[in-house]
Amino acid sequence: MMNRKKNQAALTKIPKEITEHIIQLERVRRDFVANVSHELRTPLTVIRGYLETLIKKGDKESESHQKIFSQMYQHSIRMENIINDLLLLSRLESEDQPIESVDISVDEILRTLCVDAQRISAEKKHIITLQADPDLQINGSEEELKSLFSNIIINAVKYTPAKGSITIKWYRDNDAAVFSVTDTGIGIAKEHIPRVTERFYRVDRARSRDSGGTGLGLAIVKHVLMRHQGVLSIESKPGEGSTFTCRFPLA
Repeated sequence: MMNRKKNQAALTKIPKEITEHIIQLERVRRDFVANVSHELRTPLTVIRGYLETLIKKGDKESESHQKIFSQMYQHSIRMENIINDLLLLSRLESEDQPIESVDISVDEILRTLCVDAQRISAEKKHIITLQADPDLQINGSEEELKSLFSNIIINAVKYTPAKGSITIKWYRDNDAAVFSVTDTGIGIAKEHIPRVTERFYRVDRARSRDSGGTGLGLAIVKHVLMRHQGVLSIESKPGEGSTFTCRFPLA
């Protein structure tokens, strides 16, 4: 929300004709991304369905191609995830998209996400700890906030080595509700921190590709925070781990 106000203030210093052109170009870009993503979703779903059938069939005739089918299937899922994240980002960026306003029991959401994180961790056997105030609620969109919490938690799982620890907290700090995730992961170099919320920004392209992420998770986090008047801070040291902290106003 604050970023939008700053952008609007900056635009007031630009001649009206140029301002209107910039706004129009941004609208065209947003609509283009949303429309292309929407059109790609259906054919990808069909392709994934056929690949799933071929994998399940598993007869002698297709046995030699099973590895190829499996790789194609995994990449089709990744492409679908990218498309879904792009569509979500387009909705979050749209000023016409109203912000849902309901009271949310964050501790219940976090308990569910911790179970999911433990399942994803699997053989890495992370020690995942949750410390959440059951009486602390926040007002907003449950779907959007769940996406925010999930993206940060899953990132911690992906970038924390085996048997590392991940601590998730939800607590009150004066007039703010605070969500934080601390891990003992690979960490982020100082020069990368200001840019990690940009779309498709990769600190380590090879490692990010291997993790299976879309490169849009923290961009989604940033936009959800903007819509809920929240702020994100990141503390990290390479080889020591990271702490992602989101602060939400309680007023």
